[in-house]
Amino acid sequence: MPMPYNEIYQVLTSATELSFGMLSKTVPFMVIGVVFAEFIVALKVVDKIAYIARPISNFANLRDECGASFMTAFISPTSANSMLASFYNDKLIEKKELFVASMMTSFPAIVMHWRPMLPVLIPLLGMTGLIYFGILMLIGFIKTLVIMLAGRFLLEKRDHKPVDRLTGGRPPLKEAFEISLQASKGTVRRILCMTIPIFFVVCILITIGAFDLLAGHLGGICEYFPIPAAGLSIIAAQFANFIAAHSTAGTLLSTGVLTSKEVILTLLVGDILSSVMMLMKYMIPYYVGIFGPRIGMQILAIATAIRMGIMIVVIFALALFW
Repeated sequence: MPMPYNEIYQVLTSATELSFGMLSKTVPFMVIGVVFAEFIVALKVVDKIAYIARPISNFANLRDECGASFMTAFISPTSANSMLASFYNDKLIEKKELFVASMMTSFPAIVMHWRPMLPVLIPLLGMTGLIYFGILMLIGFIKTLVIMLAGRFLLEKRDHKPVDRLTGGRPPLKEAFEISLQASKGTVRRILCMTIPIFFVVCILITIGAFDLLAGHLGGICEYFPIPAAGLSIIAAQFANFIAAHSTAGTLLSTGVLTSKEVILTLLVGDILSSVMMLMKYMIPYYVGIFGPRIGMQILAIATAIRMGIMIVVIFALALFW
C-alpha cells in the first residue's frame, strides 16, 4: 500500500532537518580542510608543517604533503582527509600515497575522540572507561603502524623535497588566501554535490526506521563473541548512541552485574556491530563526499577491514589473557 502524502511530507521534512544538522557538523570542516590545504601550498610551508612528522612520512615512504596532513589530523581528521583529497586532485600525491596517508590518520583520529568521549566515560565508568579508551587508542595505533609498514613496502622511497605549484617567492597572506579560495572551488563543489544528496538519502532511511530494522538483525551476531548475556543491553544501546551505551554499561558495572573486563569486551564487540550502522549513516557519505565514490569506497572498505580485524584479535586476546 503506497504511503499517504502527509506521511511522505513528514518523512521528507524530518529527513531535511536531520540532514541539515548532520551536514552542519561535517561540511564546514571539509571545506576548511580543502582551503587550508591550498593555503599552505600557496604559502610554500608544507615542508615546515610536516617537519615534525618527517620520521613517520620517511618510514612510510610518503611525501611531505602527507606528513602535513597527518599532523593536521590531530586537530581535525576531517580537515586532514580533505587536504589529502585536494593534494591528490592537484597531482601533488599519487593514488597509493592517498590510500596510505588517509588510513594512517587512525591514531590521530582516535586521540581526538577524547573530547566527546572522556567527559562521558570517566563519570559513568571511572577507571574502566579510561582502560576502554586506552584500548581504542591502542587499536588506532596498531592500525596506523600496519598502514605505515604497508607504505614502506608498497611505495617508492621519497627524497622529501617540498613541492610547490608556484614559482618565485612566498606570496603575501592575503594573496595566498585568495589563491587558495580560487583553487578550492572545484574540490568544494564536488564535495557538496556528493555529500548533500547522500546524507539526505541516509536521513530518509533513518527517519523510516531502516537502521532500526537492520540493528535487530545484527543482534544475533554477538553469540560468536566472548561476552555475557547481560551485555546485550549495552550493545542494543550502542545502536542508538554511545552515551546511552555507556550509561547502561555504568549501571551494570556499579551494580556488580558485569565486571570491568566484561564491560570492556562488550563495548568493543558493540563497536564492531554498530560500526555497520556507522558506515551507512556517516562514513559512506563522509568518504564519498571527500574522495569521490570509487576512491572513497575503496579507502573505506580497506580501512574498515583492517580495523575490524585488529579489533577482533584484541577482543579474543583480552578474553584469553586478561
